Order: sequence, then structure tokens, then C-alpha cells
Amino acid sequence: MRNGYRVIDTDSHQMEPPRIWTDYIDPVFADRAPRIGDMGNGRPGMMAEGEPITKQDGSYPMHSEEFHEAAARGMEKHEQSRAEGFSAEARLRDMDAHGIDAQVLYPTVGGQMLGKEWNDPELLAAVCRAYNDWSIEYCSAAPGRLRMAAMLPVQAPDLALEEAERMDAKGAAGFYVRPNPVCGRNLYHSDYDPLWSRIEDLARPLCIHDSGSPYLPSYGERMDTHTSGHIIAHPFEAMVAMMSLIWYGVIERHPKLSVVHVEADAGWLPYWLQRMEQHWDFSGNAEHPELRRRPTEYFKSNFLVACRGDEMTLPAVCELVGDSYVTFNTDYPHPDGTWPAGMADLEKQPLPEESIRKIYWDNAAPVFGVA
Repeated sequence: MRNGYRVIDTDSHQMEPPRIWTDYIDPVFADRAPRIGDMGNGRPGMMAEGEPITKQDGSYPMHSEEFHEAAARGMEKHEQSRAEGFSAEARLRDMDAHGIDAQVLYPTVGGQMLGKEWNDPELLAAVCRAYNDWSIEYCSAAPGRLRMAAMLPVQAPDLALEEAERMDAKGAAGFYVRPNPVCGRNLYHSDYDPLWSRIEDLARPLCIHDSGSPYLPSYGERMDTHTSGHIIAHPFEAMVAMMSLIWYGVIERHPKLSVVHVEADAGWLPYWLQRMEQHWDFSGNAEHPELRRRPTEYFKSNFLVACRGDEMTLPAVCELVGDSYVTFNTDYPHPDGTWPAGMADLEKQPLPEESIRKIYWDNAAPVFGVA
């Protein structure tokens, strides 16, 4: 507890040791497991299927020295935890020091691995299982406080469904997908309907989270630096994912599907609902027959959006949309995250205590199964 508030950080990250991809993968795939190799630019990095897991050149690349130097500086605040390999014990110590009751954990390297289409989806499914098994084991150090979102290999929707069922049985708190189109499919594609139905039945949230420099289509690829691509990719991909799930009838077909957007800020939310409402007023569901209610009604029945504590637009979000639809995240321990200042920043916002209580805990804790 922090200053009288219970706190759930709905977006924190694992910093996966490279060994997990070989140690935890099905032995059938051991010879093709992701591993550190020469990325072809003089820098070692994680490789899968013979290529770096993130784009190193062209648009939205991750090759610049300036970017890596900035990231290194950003990690200095995590020096002690990094020295301990970002172990569960180190994480829990950091959480205790800053009054964090629970975290929802997403992959770092694993998220980048989901940013390519993969020649062999069975190998990708094995990679997801390896990460998920390691992460759920990591979280067993404090299962009521460390809640993992399981990677799903949506490149093969049938395999993603199998993994969702497997990880539900193991105690996953939610299911992680990227917002980008994959193999020519947007999130509203009919191939995903069995997966969304099953996740709906399991009463676990669908957690949408972008990750940097993918091979998949991304708004970031309009830019030729990682920083400029990252500025636009995370919020724009989240906005389009939300719109497509609403307008193409996914929420109409799956009315109990909970969707949580993380690491994309929340300041865009009033504008985006306004934009969708304007089009509803203009054309209704003329091209979208499954849109049977106003867009904002679908949003308010099924979505949460995570904010940073330092967003100057947060009071407007609470005023215009409502404080019942916002959660809190820090991106711990990524270098561009707000840990540990994000909590103090939220508490300084010109918001009533009840709003902060909802954002910190009440809105998200039931969705992620935290008591």
C-alpha cells in the first residue's frame, strides 16, 4: 500500500535472461531456439529464424548508437535490480519500497519476437510456451502480487487458442497480443473469433501492448529513427486496435471480452471516442452492420486504458470520459518508463482521492484477478 492507496501497476516487464529460450523450450525445437548471435551490424543480439528479432535498418530501426546510449542511461535507476538479474526478489523489494501491491508482467524480448510473422508458427508457439512457463514460474515467488500476461502466437490462431487454454490452467492473469496486423489479419479478422470466444469464456482480459521496431506493419515505419517511430507507434496502434474491435463487431459478438490497452498513454481517449461518435452520427452503422450501439457504449462496457502518472491531460480524460475506465502503469523496469516517479506524479494530479483510488486499484484489480 502507498499513502493509503492500494496500487496495481498494469504494465511492467520481464527482462528475460537469454537462456530461457533454450532452457524452457520443447526439446523438439531446441536446435532452432532463439539465441544470441551476430545481427550483421557488429552488434550481438537475439536472433530467431536466422534474423534479428527487431528491424536493425530501414524504417523504424533499432541500430543507432544514440538510442542505445539513451537506453543505457535510462537503466541507471535500476542498477541494483539489474545486478541481481531482475530477479523476482529484486522486483518485490522495489515494489515494497514504493508501495506497489501488484504488477502485471509482460515480456520484453518476447514482445519483440511477436513482431515478426515467423516461417514456422509451430516454432513460435514453442517460443511462447517457453516464455510463459518461465514467467509463471518466476511469478510463483508471490503469485498474488506478480500476475503475468501470457504471450499468444496469433500468427497461428488455432495455436494461440491452445496456448490460452494451457496458460489459463497455469494461472495466467491475461493474454498478451500486439495491436499490429499479423499475416494480413487485423484484430477483427474472423480467424480470431474462436480465440476471442475462448478468452471471453475464460474471463481473462485481452491485453494489447505494442513493442518496438517490428517487421509487422507499424505506424512507426513511416519514420527513419526508432525514437520518432516509437512516439507514434504505441498510441496510434492502440487507437486503431480499439476502433477496429468496436466498429467491426468484435465486442458485439463477444460482449464479455475485457480489453486492456497498456503503454500507450490515455490522453488520446476523449478525442478518439469523439472521433468515433462523429462518424456514428454521420453514417451510423451503414458499412458496419454489427455496430448496434454507439461506440462509446462499447468502450465503456469492455475497455480499460492505462495512463502514466505524469499525463497533463489525465484530468480531462477523467472529466470527459470518466475515472472508471483508466488504470495505472509505469513500464517498470524499461528505461523510458516512469518508475519510480510515476506514482508521486499521479498523486499530484488535480484529481479527487476517489479518482486516484480507482485508477490505482479499483478499476483494474478485479479484471486481473487480484484481491
